[in-house]
Amino acid sequence: MKRAVLLLALCQLSAACTLCSFRTPPRPRPLDQYKLPKLSATQFDLEKMPKLCNASKHLPVEPQCGAQFEKIFCSTDRWTETIGNCHSVANKSLSERAQCSQCAHQRADNEWVLRWFDSLGKPAAGITEGNYYWLGDYEICEGLRSSNKFSGKYCRIEMEVPDAGVESGCPQTDPLSIILGVCFPADCSISDLTKVSGMYLPYKLQVECESQSRWSMVTVMLLLALFLWLVPQAVATFQGSADDSILSCFSIPENAKRTFSTRRDTPNLHMVHGLEFLLFFSIVSGMVYNYMLPYIENVAFSFEGVSSFWFHLVNNYSFQIDGLLALSAFYTTYLLFGNVLTLRSAFDYILMRFFRFWPAYVVCVLFMYVIFPDVSSGPMWIHTDTMNRCEAGWWKNILFINNWFNVTDTCVDFGYVISMEAQYYLILVFVIYLSCKQAFLTQIVAYIFFFASIGFTFFRAYRHELPPAPMLTLEPEPVWKIHALFDQLMLSPFSRISTYCLGFIFGIGCATASEDLRERGLSYHPHKILAVLCVLSGIYPFIGAFSYASKASYSPFIDSAYAALHRPLYAFALLSLIYLCHHGAFKWLNALLEWRVFGPMSKVIWSALVVAEPIILYFFSSLNKPAYATHWSTMYTSISTALLAYFISMLLDIFVTRPIRYLIYPEQKHRYAQAHTQEQPAR
Repeated sequence: MKRAVLLLALCQLSAACTLCSFRTPPRPRPLDQYKLPKLSATQFDLEKMPKLCNASKHLPVEPQCGAQFEKIFCSTDRWTETIGNCHSVANKSLSERAQCSQCAHQRADNEWVLRWFDSLGKPAAGITEGNYYWLGDYEICEGLRSSNKFSGKYCRIEMEVPDAGVESGCPQTDPLSIILGVCFPADCSISDLTKVSGMYLPYKLQVECESQSRWSMVTVMLLLALFLWLVPQAVATFQGSADDSILSCFSIPENAKRTFSTRRDTPNLHMVHGLEFLLFFSIVSGMVYNYMLPYIENVAFSFEGVSSFWFHLVNNYSFQIDGLLALSAFYTTYLLFGNVLTLRSAFDYILMRFFRFWPAYVVCVLFMYVIFPDVSSGPMWIHTDTMNRCEAGWWKNILFINNWFNVTDTCVDFGYVISMEAQYYLILVFVIYLSCKQAFLTQIVAYIFFFASIGFTFFRAYRHELPPAPMLTLEPEPVWKIHALFDQLMLSPFSRISTYCLGFIFGIGCATASEDLRERGLSYHPHKILAVLCVLSGIYPFIGAFSYASKASYSPFIDSAYAALHRPLYAFALLSLIYLCHHGAFKWLNALLEWRVFGPMSKVIWSALVVAEPIILYFFSSLNKPAYATHWSTMYTSISTALLAYFISMLLDIFVTRPIRYLIYPEQKHRYAQAHTQEQPAR
């Protein structure tokens, strides 16, 4: 019962993590199912085995690298010589006491090599639960380097152990991936280390090493620019300035008052802010759940729950993002309908929205690209993939076009959602402008795009036999099929536009609602029918793909229909709920969701979702050991991430976004003037 209650609390979990499906560890299986190396007695005949020191001289590596390997193995030989047969190698011309002293010194001088061997990764407990992180001891490796005993660097070897049941020459889609930690010589290149590792590990492997370089010139320049940006803010805060001066745009107290202001410009539909907060926490919780998979030692925690219905509510997550997109379209339409009367005003609204978000987004992307890889260290911290992606794709993120490229061609995982929201918003404002003159015609066009998007999604999913949604399944899907799902459906603007069309349609419906109809609530029979449809359409996304995930039963028509329908149906459920509350139904729920504290949070929700990614990565990858996941630990991490994400995004709003926004639009400074002291009428 406890498990059911806890999973119900987590049932709204969602993820905006685009690349998590490609980072999911393999399903835990017994070790005897894999092709493990067989060691024969002839390989380890100690009497015939050459000295390690001599063997190390023939390694196929560069001279500097070879010298450090030679130091390790020659020290090993010298230390082993001191055990039992030291007198045979000691200087015979010395006295027996002097020989013992020589042996003791030789043993002490080479004892560091024991610590080096102790630092190597070894099989750990919990292998059957998916603990394939054999990371060794990172602190010992760092201690040897800092004490100048051995110039080493911590590296990870990722080995792909094939399944014993896979025939030779057949593609292996689900190998056992073991991460082995090794304190390698610092002067060795990745190529050298790959050669040496390949001599002793008969598997496909990849070597990654922790970078010893810290704070590059680009990093220092970016930090210096941020420091200089804070100078006028400090001056404006401590010196004071006139309200109309340029310096007043940088006032930290005034900008903070505006950021945290709960003043409301419009009298209705503030329940949208409450729903946005719930979706935000759901998305962040799902990001935690998905980001943690490569960083936990009990991967079976996730895979064992696939066949559980309660766990499926957590496993199937991605449609929550479409709910947030639908709310954005709905509230934008509701606020701007009838106010965008000229093309000039349309461009003004677009630019104002741009400068309300873009400055903070640029800071987040540059932080992930330049600063984040160097903020910590450790065996879990090696973010080579993030650095490579950001180096190639950071500019696509800040131009809002990264969803036009490959799914892995992005710097910030959540960036594809940001890009789609920006592209949809650009189109939406011009559609609202046209709707002021031709409201009925624009709604007809929206309906056409709505149904065309659903048909397009169904056709693509059915033709290519794509999964209905990204999720863990009883039988793992091939990586190429997950790539196809994201590239052809998840990142396709036309495939995801159906929810935005619904938001536009419902927005006009609420903006043009008659006062008489708004007082009737559920006493109006069409509202009762809409309430039933709201419940049914809200249930379907959660249960429609359960058979696919838990039983590996793929039905092309049913699963393609789910891929096409579950996102717009979930958006329909949210928008129907808002429409019903706006028309007098569920007043108690409307009162809860209209709580004023949700207002400031709603202002920075997109920035907070972007900020959440590095926070979650830091929580898990800054540890020197893999974490042990439980439902409670996931909830604690989700709450901590949500609080920190909001806190940091509000700081970005105060220190970055608002100063730039007020420099460009000085009149915006007075929009929330003295809002923190104004009394709001009782409702």
